[in-house]
Amino acid sequence: MSDPSRQPRFCHQCGAALPPAPARFCIECGAPIRGIAAPVEPELPPAPLAREAGAPTIKLANANVPQQVIGGTVKLPASGAVPPGLWVLNTPPGPEDVVAIYPPLRPVRGGWSGLIGRGWQAAGSRARGSQTIFRFQAEVTWFPAPDCGDGLRLVAQVSASSRAWEGRARRGFRFGVSRDGPMTIVSAVWQDANGHEQHELPLPQIQIMAPPRVPRVSDFDESPALLNAREANLWARDSQATGAYRPWRDQLVQEHTLVGRGIALIPLSEGPRAWIGRIIEKVVYDRYRAKVLQPFTCSLAEWKKQLKLIGNEARALGLDLDPALAAEWWLDRNGYDGVIFTKAHARYKVDRVLIVFRRSQLAKIKD
Repeated sequence: MSDPSRQPRFCHQCGAALPPAPARFCIECGAPIRGIAAPVEPELPPAPLAREAGAPTIKLANANVPQQVIGGTVKLPASGAVPPGLWVLNTPPGPEDVVAIYPPLRPVRGGWSGLIGRGWQAAGSRARGSQTIFRFQAEVTWFPAPDCGDGLRLVAQVSASSRAWEGRARRGFRFGVSRDGPMTIVSAVWQDANGHEQHELPLPQIQIMAPPRVPRVSDFDESPALLNAREANLWARDSQATGAYRPWRDQLVQEHTLVGRGIALIPLSEGPRAWIGRIIEKVVYDRYRAKVLQPFTCSLAEWKKQLKLIGNEARALGLDLDPALAAEWWLDRNGYDGVIFTKAHARYKVDRVLIVFRRSQLAKIKD
């Protein structure tokens, strides 16, 4: 029988490694750790809501999806914030201008997290009553478009905090999408092309932004349409993904694919012979039609090269994203509503694979 007081090594929900010190919650997904007895905590005042309907968002030029305003900076004129790489004037932004910076945050279920070793560094701790306040710091750089802004770069130090009960440690921080993040800008300075600080230059206003968060499968409360064969054919008549499909994992669930979150499907043979074969094998799959109007198509091997180009493009706009998140951002930014991989035997054991981003892109065929 396992010892209930023993600290698990991995999160039972997402599989992330846990710190060696006792932890009550996973910093990756926020799930409580099984088998750890939690002390009775006093009621703490909730963090102020950014707004009743959710966190405020704005539309910036480097993403199709709205981007979340975080860090207690909602009083700035966010609609005019300029992301990295998109300032096209010869002079750098001044006190009347607003620039947007992106701290290294990762989306987790229901919010965001920042972690040591993934853009953040530990910056000490201090006791406050029965709790310990842990601080973290990240250096975030804003830069203009090439050959613009006098070649200057704005280097900001962003501080964040997280609290834990006495005797416990924190490797990072986490906050929900409807709340201001526990972050603030502690310093900022201009640097020239040689890295020399230019303290005499005035600073612009700085807007802390969350990286683009593209809604995918589980972010929508929807199900595939249920249609007969004729209706399904008419429904998908404009689709670039022709034929019938079945889920690669046999169930219609969100997966972490090579292109981010999605549902992978493989072609399914149709016709009398296909039916007879499935009956003999006693395997009858659910059949789906897919409506994908603008898929990105390439071979599985070519995607690895494409992913490097996507990462370079994201970094050129100040976005420090994991490969899967960068893929979601890039596909959304370019208007793709699905991905078709060819020559996919190495991973999927079939030649052609379709990945859709929403259940509403599918129609289940009634037999």
